[in-house]
Amino acid sequence: MTIFLFAFYFFLLLLIISRVIKKTEPEIKFGTITAMFSFKVLMGCAYGYIFLLNYGGDDTWVFFRDSLPEYQKLIHHPWQFLNDFSPADEFNHASNFFQFIKEYLYDFEYWMMRKLLALFNVFSRGNYYIDALFFDFVIFWGPFLLLKSLLSYFPSKRNILILIIFFFPSVSFWLSGIRAEGLVFLFMAISIHYSAKWFNNHKISSLILTMIGILGMLAFRGVYLLVFIPAFISWILTFIYKRKPVFVFFLVYILSASLFFGSSLLSERNNLPSSIVSRQQDFFHLPGKTIFRLDTLEPSPKSFIKILPQAFSNTFFRPFIWESKGFLQIISALDIFVFWILILLLLIFHEKDWRTYLSNPLLLLFSFYGITLTLLIGYIVPFPGAIVRYKSIAELLILCAITIAIDYKKLFKL
Repeated sequence: MTIFLFAFYFFLLLLIISRVIKKTEPEIKFGTITAMFSFKVLMGCAYGYIFLLNYGGDDTWVFFRDSLPEYQKLIHHPWQFLNDFSPADEFNHASNFFQFIKEYLYDFEYWMMRKLLALFNVFSRGNYYIDALFFDFVIFWGPFLLLKSLLSYFPSKRNILILIIFFFPSVSFWLSGIRAEGLVFLFMAISIHYSAKWFNNHKISSLILTMIGILGMLAFRGVYLLVFIPAFISWILTFIYKRKPVFVFFLVYILSASLFFGSSLLSERNNLPSSIVSRQQDFFHLPGKTIFRLDTLEPSPKSFIKILPQAFSNTFFRPFIWESKGFLQIISALDIFVFWILILLLLIFHEKDWRTYLSNPLLLLFSFYGITLTLLIGYIVPFPGAIVRYKSIAELLILCAITIAIDYKKLFKL
């Protein structure tokens, strides 16, 4: 019965996806759409199976198991099911407004993941892998909106973009499991796609969807949104002012860095550099089998510059293949190897007008956001298993920027 339900829901959801895509991107064939969705579902199910078999389930199975009583609550006590989202408890216990926001967002993510799966349990009869199927249907639209945004600038790169966005194994694996990263990616893609659309059609619906995307990122990963804001503001300014996009991005990032470190002048404890230091300390207190060397940060520009080589190495180079332990670390090492091979191909077989490609506002958004987010993760996280998952969104954005500027005709001719 479970296999029948999985197959039935899979084909039903595939037909829905195909119908929607055909209205907006008719050049993508049904066979390609089937492969795109199938691979994402495969990665989502593999994620659950691997973590259950080798790591006792991890958070993805915790979300699922906690969703089962939520399903019962939905059926028998629907008002209580919705009332859990009330901010009353956090408001009563918080000492100030910022603590209230922080605690409520933490609880909101907790409830949202479990209650979303509880809704899926209505159809899945409490089966993890059918829940994963529905979850991947929801987050499928993140990669698709990213693809649509890129095709509006680079229609000739359709095939390579589909290949990178949907079939790059490691990135697809980490962004297909039942975890918050897939939802963060969805909301980020919504904010990017519909903000550009708003400047073209000025429809209120596009503006509302842009705000939903921003709020969704805030709800599931506030830190990701904090890093996203300078890149997003730069992206928006390129629509408003007819300046060189590169100039706009560099100016905004210089101002953002000044505000980041300047916030320490307002308060010795409650400032942005101190919050990064605090998050690093939180990770230092967590147990882990494999830990990269990462010196203790201090809330000063000198300390961030000093630890920059470690942050860069831990995220852009490691784990090296010879220090990999376990299946997932080996995959991560191979992923990094392919990443640098693509950069090498870009240097050798780049498009003639590659500077024009890489100065495109959308690719600048991808590059600036991807690099800064990856470095932030390097500053905070010493565990390779966590690093590879946290940086999956950033890696995909950088990969898109790299692969678009490669001249494949020249490469294949050689």
